[in-house]
Amino acid sequence: MESAQHIADIFTRNIGTITRAQQLRLQQATVTVIGCGGLGGFVIEELARLGIGNLRICDPDIFTPANINRQLYALKQTIGQNKADAAAHRIQSIHDLTDVLALTTPFQESAGPLFTNTEVVVDCLDNVTGRRELAELCQSHTVPLVHGAVDQWYGQVGVQLADGHLIRDLYGDTAEIRTAPPSILACTVAVVASLQAAETCKVLLGMDSLLHNNWMSIDLLRMTFETTGQ
Repeated sequence: MESAQHIADIFTRNIGTITRAQQLRLQQATVTVIGCGGLGGFVIEELARLGIGNLRICDPDIFTPANINRQLYALKQTIGQNKADAAAHRIQSIHDLTDVLALTTPFQESAGPLFTNTEVVVDCLDNVTGRRELAELCQSHTVPLVHGAVDQWYGQVGVQLADGHLIRDLYGDTAEIRTAPPSILACTVAVVASLQAAETCKVLLGMDSLLHNNWMSIDLLRMTFETTGQ
């Protein structure tokens, strides 16, 4: 087990915004991130730098050149590598205070290791069908879900608490229409992912948020951030 001094040395600049007791709470926390590409890469990076002690990350996909414009871990040397494996390698190179379990199978096939004892799940998927399935799994395991989605200059972030149904409110029962991959900018991805990381931190620390069972719409072109919903 790492010494308190080692933890303090790495996360000293977190203190003041959060207390030392809260930092220790984050070090003891377990968070699951589904999707390790655009949103997922930034979320994983920020959670590790916040000091989350245990990360479970899942993505069956590999990096391609088309990912480089917006995905943090998409590099010349990672093209062709599995996204979860690359993310785990990156986190292990930052510090040794986050234990990472990387799974390279679809989350539907890995529910056991992903959901056992996890405290928050972060939705970094890119399709409605997967989000619905993930939301149902979170409800069945009574685990909060931090949702994020991006498209061009626009995004949304929300928190489905263990007893909530945010994803159903957002997406209803309409069938998903698959089109060509959307245009997405790195700046949009980074903003939405940072808000997801912040909301994850607040859930773990028992802090209130306007986004609990609610969501925020983000327009970076017009610079508007609107909290809406029920």
